[in-house]
Amino acid sequence: MIIGTPRERKTLEKRVALTPDGAKELTSRGHTVLIEKDAGIGSGFGNDLYESAGCQMVDTLEDVWTRSELVVKVKEPHESEYQFFRPGLAIFDYLHLASMPELAAKLVETKITGIAFELVRSSDGRYPLLDPMSEVAGKLSVLNGANLLLSQNNGRGVLLAGTSTIPARRVTIIGAGVAGQAACEAALGMGARVTLLDNNVDKLHNIKVRFGNAPRTVFSTPQSIAIEAAKADLLIGAVLIPGAHAPRLITRETMSRMKPNSVFVDISIDQGGCAETIRPTNLDNPAYLEEGVLHYGVCNMPAQVPRTSTMALSLVTLPYVIQLADKGIVKAMQENQSLKDALNTCNGKLTNKAVSGAVNIDYTPIDEVLK
Repeated sequence: MIIGTPRERKTLEKRVALTPDGAKELTSRGHTVLIEKDAGIGSGFGNDLYESAGCQMVDTLEDVWTRSELVVKVKEPHESEYQFFRPGLAIFDYLHLASMPELAAKLVETKITGIAFELVRSSDGRYPLLDPMSEVAGKLSVLNGANLLLSQNNGRGVLLAGTSTIPARRVTIIGAGVAGQAACEAALGMGARVTLLDNNVDKLHNIKVRFGNAPRTVFSTPQSIAIEAAKADLLIGAVLIPGAHAPRLITRETMSRMKPNSVFVDISIDQGGCAETIRPTNLDNPAYLEEGVLHYGVCNMPAQVPRTSTMALSLVTLPYVIQLADKGIVKAMQENQSLKDALNTCNGKLTNKAVSGAVNIDYTPIDEVLK
């Protein structure tokens, strides 16, 4: 199979989908790997390393897309890449279609096969390709939030850890999944007072098992969210419903009652965000003021640490890329339920029910498409 990896086009996105080691594994199996020149530079992988791995270095984005049978990248296709969509081509990356109806419609229209990293589900119910980046984003949410709280960034001018005479500040996290737990770990490590909310009692119990009594745990309801948000210096949204638009748990009224120049970081923004007041931002201009609160809505937070993120991501994606390449796209999905669960579009049909509800495109069961 011919596998292509382009340079990412999202603002300041420096991750790359294949490392030289991963590419070598594919070339050693007889596959052709096309790498756009400089695709790995931002993650510390020079062109020479890919050449040594047996890759073909190509000059342009067009070269990668038009020659490949399977495009493996990190983030969803950029608008400049839509022109290369065609029947018979497959793409494997973070699609997050619930928040991108135009991209979903384009994938359906062009009959491209779209397989989403974030929806690959293991037999024990985990999302192994989403978890590493959720962990990175969770930890970065606290670092970015702490930075925005500084006065030069129009924040409240408070230190999360406090001092020997001044109490630590409050961090409130909504969602106790992988991202929420990572944010909790980072916030506790910085000396903050942490409250974590979730509507899953088992997840709250797991927080206590992992962290003891260091964080407060609160059952999540609209009322408890409003109460805890009002106390927070830093509010973090870490809510996920796989495939679907994130629920809008934080109302504009709740946001308006937060402390002036406090900070809200929404890890859920990839799936549309969990607050009525949030909108996507980018690493060039990451925050804006709304209802007196600094909002941070960067959709690719892990891009801030591309070396760490690329290595963590490629470790878990490579086995699935190998299956797609070795078996072929259709056979790999027919034989691997994890990949089948991640199929979003195929042969002009949208095949994920949760995505369908979010983007208002008719749903077709996967088995009907893969016949």
